[in-house]
Amino acid sequence: MTYTPELTRLIIDTYTANPCRETVELISQQTGKPSRAIIAKLAAAGVYNTPAKTTKTGDPIVKKEELVAEIENWLGISAPSLAKTNKLDLRELHRALEKHV
Repeated sequence: MTYTPELTRLIIDTYTANPCRETVELISQQTGKPSRAIIAKLAAAGVYNTPAKTTKTGDPIVKKEELVAEIENWLGISAPSLAKTNKLDLRELHRALEKHV
């Protein structure tokens, strides 16, 4: 898709004033361009913020490695095999230790 410099500036200015998905949809309606094209243009300009990924319950996604690193830090130990533990068990251990640290 071709964008004039004026349209590009309008898209970037509008999005940076309120960076959210609703703004992308609004720009899409105003310009008649697909929202994916708007997102691609914003990403190419380096201003698009991808939404944070969340679980089905809305909690932020946390990697097992992050949980293990924090538990090891709290306990002052190195436990490489802890990373092989089930993620649900790791989260439960993390929650329990978090209350005492």
